[in-house]
Formats: sequence, structure tokens, C-alpha cells
Amino acid sequence: MKKLSKVLCALALMLPFAACTPENVGPNGNNDNNYSTLILGTWQVDMMSVDGQDMTPPNMQLSFYDNGQGLMDDGDETDHNDFTWVINGNVINVSTDRHQFSFTIDTITSTECAFHGNYIEFDGNDITGDIRFHMTKANGDNPGGDPDHGDLGISMPEMVENTSSSITVSAHVTGSVDQYLGQFPDYTCGIAWCPAYDGAPTMSNNVEKGYPDSDGNFEVTISGLHAGTQYNVVAWLKLTPNSDPIYGDWHTLGTQSGGNPGDQDTNWININSAIPVNSTTISVTVTGYFDNNPNGIGVVYGTNANPTIADNVYNAFEHILNLETGETDATIQRMEENSDGSRTVAVLLNNLQPGATYFLRGYMTFGNGLPTIYHDEVSVNMPTE
Repeated sequence: MKKLSKVLCALALMLPFAACTPENVGPNGNNDNNYSTLILGTWQVDMMSVDGQDMTPPNMQLSFYDNGQGLMDDGDETDHNDFTWVINGNVINVSTDRHQFSFTIDTITSTECAFHGNYIEFDGNDITGDIRFHMTKANGDNPGGDPDHGDLGISMPEMVENTSSSITVSAHVTGSVDQYLGQFPDYTCGIAWCPAYDGAPTMSNNVEKGYPDSDGNFEVTISGLHAGTQYNVVAWLKLTPNSDPIYGDWHTLGTQSGGNPGDQDTNWININSAIPVNSTTISVTVTGYFDNNPNGIGVVYGTNANPTIADNVYNAFEHILNLETGETDATIQRMEENSDGSRTVAVLLNNLQPGATYFLRGYMTFGNGLPTIYHDEVSVNMPTE
């Protein structure tokens, strides 16, 4: 029985070469490079027969690496489980320190393969007959699966440059790239992004595909953005077309200020109304995304048009004592959370000049050199009494 197990293990070393292309092939199939690239990964032996007799190993996996080396995992049933491999045309060849085998590929898809031969020599014993194999991709590398990828990950994107309408970022695959990445020749990566008020970005938002070099480094330019606006940006990695994406850490990046005021994304912060309460006070209702890490949000105002944070500033965060409980000081008349994640606050601007005209804009700042976002300007004529 031990000898039979060794024979099964030797035969199973043939299997993974068939798993190297997502298309059906035969004697005139795809070229060597396709096979040699797509074979990489771990495969499960799920059928082996000799002249129709089932001789399937109970639990055997074979891994093929991009350096021509391989490893058979058969639960320590046999020794000498390391092997080397090479593909010539549609023939797969495997060598251990004691054995050599060659088989012909019959059919291959991205998730399964079948191949056959009629002779194998093992420890001086000849096995002849109709020898057939079948295997499937192991480690869940099937539609919807999550393949074994060791410590592979993806970095947080870093700003390369920005304009008033675009952001260029760089990112790279992290972890043991030399050891694992070659096992996933069809991997893809890129950037996902969304306006910062939408929270954490995913591939269900906006996606730009990257084109990595051999070490997994890539750059992506996100175009068509609003001037002076912040966006949440994350890098993603998909090891196979059907595996779940791996995300890195995300952070907020901004475009440069410029262009027309209408180019800015006013969904960030909006003034809903501005009404004089008396000759020295205005009640302003503002809606903004308080929960997406701004360090300042509220109203800038003054008696000159186009006020900025260099003028009078009402930062709502200085008057909200507890954002979660809604506790505020007396300058905030009300605060409520909206279904889209924004918050609406009604605030009082005090100590104004009677009879003057005030110009107001909603604003939002993030620090870290990111531009300030301003809402369209509104004006209020103060009563004299």
C-alpha cells in the first residue's frame, strides 16, 4: 500500500502543468509562455485513473513557482516532495531527484484541467496503460473564492502631483512579492476613490486600473475632478478575476484650487439659509459632512465679497461640545443628522454691524496642505434697528 501511495504521489506531480491557461487547448493549443505563466499557483488533485480504475490520492496539492521549482503536499506520505518543472508545447515534464514524467494536456480552463499519458517509471517499476488525471485550482481560487496569497497586500496611495482637475497617485504591492506574486499572473490592481463626504472608498465607487511593473509598482491619474476638492483614495489588489479585492489604507487627497467657483464640489458644505434675527445677529443654516475628518467646518463672513478663512470664521467644531450626543453651546440653535451622513446645523453669528451688508460662504478645511472648500456666496443686508 505504501508503494502504491508513492506511485500516486509521483503521478500527481503531473497535474499542475495543465492548469496554465484559461482557454481550452489541444495538441495545437496556446504557446509555451502562456502555459508557463498561468500554471503558477496551487492545485488540488481530484481524479487519477489507470485503465479506468480510480486511483485518486485522498488529499494532495501541488504548488508551482515562477522559478521553475515546485512542491507536493501529500500530508507527509512521501519524502522528496520538491520538484522542478518545464513545459514544451502541450507536453508537461516534471523531475524529482529520482523520477521524470511527461504527459499530454487534453483540456484546460481557468479552474480545471485534464491530461493523459500511457507510461510512467517509478523506482524501477513500469506502469503502463491509459493513465488520466484531473485537477482543480486549490485554495478557493474559483469564482468568488479568496486564494492563498501569503502576506501580499497593497500600499496606501501617495500623491505624485495634482492639478485643479486631477490627482496622480502611486502605490505598490506589499509583502513577499518575489515569493507569492508570481503565482497570480492574472492579478490586477488600481485605485478606487470617492468624494470625501462619502466615507471609505471601495471598488463600488469610482475605479481606475493601474498597470504595474514587474515589482508591483504603479501610478494612476484620476481625472475629471472638481477644483479645490478633497477625495478619499484607496489602492486595491485582485489576485484573480473572481477573487475579492484586497484594500490598503485610504486617506484624503485634494485637487488644487482654481477655475471657476462653480467647479468646486459644493456638496461638501452648503448654506441653506441666512436670515437676520436682529440688527446684529444672523441665523445661518449649514449642511455639511462633519464626520469625514475636517478640522474646520462652518461659515466665513465679512463685509467684503468672497470672504475666506482670513476673514471672520465661525468654526462649528469650536461650539459643538459632543458631536455624538449633540451637546453644543448657545450659538448653535439646532443640530440634526441626515440620512446621507451629513449634518445640518443652525448657528448664530453675533456682534455684527447694523445696516451693513454681509457676505457669507460655507467652508470646510482639512489641513495637511489640502485646499479649503468654499460654498457659493450669499449676502445679507442687516437691518438698522
